[in-house]
Amino acid sequence: MSDVTLAQQDRVTQTDEGILIREFSKNSREVVRIRLTEFKGQKLIDIRAWYGEEADRKPGKGICLRRELLGELKEALLAAERVGGSGQADGK
Repeated sequence: MSDVTLAQQDRVTQTDEGILIREFSKNSREVVRIRLTEFKGQKLIDIRAWYGEEADRKPGKGICLRRELLGELKEALLAAERVGGSGQADGK
């Protein structure tokens, strides 16, 4: 798959702050942005809520992890999805 096709499929956008992977609504006032960034030479994945008007969004609470932890994060999110369907922590 070419980079262009992948970018179109995943809605990836290059910005001044890094690579925006995805943005989706958290609620009526906030969006969640998933970005690939770099800080002091460290390659990071940034998952953060942004608030305010669309033209003037400000960063809010979030998490920033080294990109090599992406696999761990993915496994944890998949586990949360499996368990979350039942509404119980033990998956019953």
